[in-house]
Amino acid sequence: MHPEAIPSHIGKYSIAQQIGVGESSNVYFAIEEKSFVSVAIKILRENRQSEVYRKLLANEVSLASKLDHKNIVRILKANTDKKFGPYVVMEYVKGLSLDKHQHGDTLLPIYTVISITEQIASALQYIASQGVIHRDVKPENILLMPNGMAKLTDFGCAIPLGTSGEMVAGSLAYMSPEQLDGMPLDERADIYSLAATMYRLLTGKNTFEADNNFDARIAVLNFPAIPIQKFRRELPPELVHVIHRALQKNAPDRYLNWSEFFIDFGMAAHIIRMSDYDMDMYRGFSMSTQSELSRSMSTDDRFSRSGFSRSIMHN
Repeated sequence: MHPEAIPSHIGKYSIAQQIGVGESSNVYFAIEEKSFVSVAIKILRENRQSEVYRKLLANEVSLASKLDHKNIVRILKANTDKKFGPYVVMEYVKGLSLDKHQHGDTLLPIYTVISITEQIASALQYIASQGVIHRDVKPENILLMPNGMAKLTDFGCAIPLGTSGEMVAGSLAYMSPEQLDGMPLDERADIYSLAATMYRLLTGKNTFEADNNFDARIAVLNFPAIPIQKFRRELPPELVHVIHRALQKNAPDRYLNWSEFFIDFGMAAHIIRMSDYDMDMYRGFSMSTQSELSRSMSTDDRFSRSGFSRSIMHN
């Protein structure tokens, strides 16, 4: 299949380059011709012009265009009736999506992950107050700017709070059991997804191991998350508690709402920020290397992590 040609213009916008590819759309960096304002434009691809995808885009515009929060990418305008391809114009955010930092050798410092979590949780608490569930919180849908600000994007799977949507949508690795079951959702579904995102950003691993989508579905519905300490043994118990409570299979066992989540998470974040212990000691190292680090530190006070090469990270 040949890639689609990049359009030169869309409405009053001049297209400069393609900057992203989604499941159903392409995203372009563009400039408004009169004001010279930089924007991002999302356009449905030619093979995603069916009524189903048009409805999803129209739903995204309907739910997200009313949102106004510093940690949410704003929708500026949209044209959902355009014959050649419905499009949405969004604010342009100069930053990288966090899928660049979801693998073992590219993990962010724990302090950065804590800051990102606070910001995105604030955004999700806000959208819940506006009657919206995002339904697709994951590293790919979070942008991190050079100044440390994080922004939530892509409301293509969003639905009104208390509903289930016309079809199950989202990403299996971050999807709550009730979302996969097609049940009506409340903010606890997004709490689960944010916890699964934290887990991935801290470990480079998903909350479960599966070789295919069938096994992944079984894991989401039935199996508890692999203990996060298996991959990051230095994490404080307060943070481990928050992550695993938010990942409980039964929604009533999770945090009731974002306010309750922030009580425990705020305490864990404070402990991390006040600690003089290097909580990134094992970041990026394999479990066998972590064991060697622990052994060496316990026998030699002069031990330094710098003596280990990241080339042995994937033992």
